[in-house]
Amino acid sequence: MLLKTQLSSLKSCNNRVDVCHRKGICKRRLPVTFAVENVTDAIVNVQAVIASASVTEVAQLGMTVQGFVNTLAAVAPEPVQPVINLIGGDIASLITLSPSLPTLARVTAFYYMFLARPSPLVFGFLDFYVFGPLFERANNFASQDFALRGKLGGGNFGVAYEGVQIKPGETIGSKSDLTPEQKKRRVVLKRVNMDKTEDRINFMKGGTMAKGATETGRVESYMCNKIRRNPLAAQCCAQFLGNFIPESSQGAFVKGSQWLVWKFESDSTLGDALDGKIGTFPYGVEEYVLGKVNEGMPVDKRETLVIKAILRQVLVGLRRLHSIGIVHRDVKPDNLLITVDGEVKIIDFGAAVDLCTGINFNPLYGMLDPRYSPPEELVLPKNFPRAPAPIVAALLSPLAWLYGAPDLFDSYSAGVLLMQMCIPTLRGGSSVRMLNNELRQVDYDLERWRVVRGGKYDLTLLDRNGKAGWDLAKKLLSKRDRFNRGRLSVGEALSHRYFNLEF
Repeated sequence: MLLKTQLSSLKSCNNRVDVCHRKGICKRRLPVTFAVENVTDAIVNVQAVIASASVTEVAQLGMTVQGFVNTLAAVAPEPVQPVINLIGGDIASLITLSPSLPTLARVTAFYYMFLARPSPLVFGFLDFYVFGPLFERANNFASQDFALRGKLGGGNFGVAYEGVQIKPGETIGSKSDLTPEQKKRRVVLKRVNMDKTEDRINFMKGGTMAKGATETGRVESYMCNKIRRNPLAAQCCAQFLGNFIPESSQGAFVKGSQWLVWKFESDSTLGDALDGKIGTFPYGVEEYVLGKVNEGMPVDKRETLVIKAILRQVLVGLRRLHSIGIVHRDVKPDNLLITVDGEVKIIDFGAAVDLCTGINFNPLYGMLDPRYSPPEELVLPKNFPRAPAPIVAALLSPLAWLYGAPDLFDSYSAGVLLMQMCIPTLRGGSSVRMLNNELRQVDYDLERWRVVRGGKYDLTLLDRNGKAGWDLAKKLLSKRDRFNRGRLSVGEALSHRYFNLEF
């Protein structure tokens, strides 16, 4: 009876996870995320239940499971009966703590292929060779499907425009007023710059980095398509719609050029907010991010609530990207959209690397912004081998992540974001460059930096609530140790006391 009661309690708790998470009562994650990201916790829970049960109860439970498997196999189609019997036998032997070597081998293989981070089978082989090609065939845009309205910005690799997806026979001028229905069809179109660098059509299958704007555009399209195929990651990034190549030239649509298309969700970034273009930060985005204005609340608490809400969304988005093998490598305010719904969306994946398949990876150099990049400047150590073919890279990817912890590249950038949002004088881009130089001079020891340089900065928001923000910043901005660790991952940062509820 003891075992049944505990199992029933565990099941009941899992059913309440979603409600508890929304109410802030329990820190456990939502059911799907819990199953994928917290396997260790689940195993510990099961072990605790079994450990508290008697030998007779465990044996009885094993017999019950085996009986259920036999019944299920009896009604199942004949071709799948051996598989059900095999899996059921493995489960029963694990419950009774008497697994055979073949059982352990099968369980280990299952864990490695499906539950290890990133999953070699799901986010590696199947995504690259099966789901990816299917999604590419579904992209059927043409330049005639869009009307360009204005230029949003540009850089070394492309120019972004605001546009509208038009209906057959519809004409929309560049300066004409849009109806509410047309506004819902607004998009962002990015024309990838055409340069003289050789365009290697199949370079992504060779395990190397992009060269030039054209190949970088292919990488961004690949990353955005992969994210689109993963619903959890897609929620945290700009909504990618597809890409196309114009078959003829008309205006900005040049024949043979590469265009990427996203849903228009906002034209404001965290960079705009920090620069004061949306109002004094963080008050200018407070109502969007929190859904209310906390007038009458102490200033330091009010500002911290906004900063925490923004940083939490960034960390959640990065954690979901890392779970499918993608490291962004260019996390900064200009690459974080803030929507009117208060969502923070990650954009610009031209510098990203897929360390599940080796796409856009080179162990000797990488694309980065020196203001936000960590001291190691690489996602994996220099002695790491070049990426093999995607099928081999996918198979070995959990080992690569275990050895090199490439996700810590992005967590450093998140630490810079935290400092920049909390310290008023760092909210300009040039000030962040100065901060990086100062950190380099003290070998990225934030305590030494505080003694030597900290006197000229207002650290109030970092020091409040028992220096919770300061402690988080120290652990995100630290150098890696000889085991390629020494810095918090984004998942660990989300569990830091900085994000505890305040009353």
